[in-house]
Amino acid sequence: MTLPWRIAIIDDERSVRSGLSNLLQSDGYATDTFDSAEVFLSHPTALSNASLVITDIRLRGMNGLALFEKLRLLATPPPPILFISGHADDTLQRYALSLGAVAFLLKPINADVLLDHIQQALARR
Repeated sequence: MTLPWRIAIIDDERSVRSGLSNLLQSDGYATDTFDSAEVFLSHPTALSNASLVITDIRLRGMNGLALFEKLRLLATPPPPILFISGHADDTLQRYALSLGAVAFLLKPINADVLLDHIQQALARR
């Protein structure tokens, strides 16, 4: 059964996009995957369909933090955003959370922790 929630996954690594999409679909979520912030933003319905956005911090082109700022300008309210990264430090994590991110998870991602954050964020919507 697919839940009414659609999650956008933005990561420039195909294996990460695929793995997260498969995990979320197996838990009942619909997913859309994008290899860059620019592709996500240029898609005609991606933002309006997104109940939640999962994005890598480091992307080719526009990075995850710049995407977050753009979403805050384009959507009222913007969808919750959850950051993932294989290259982060405590300062970057604190900064992203201070901006209002749902969570900041380091790769490799613990599936149970990810699903808990998603459930909590969507329950607040």
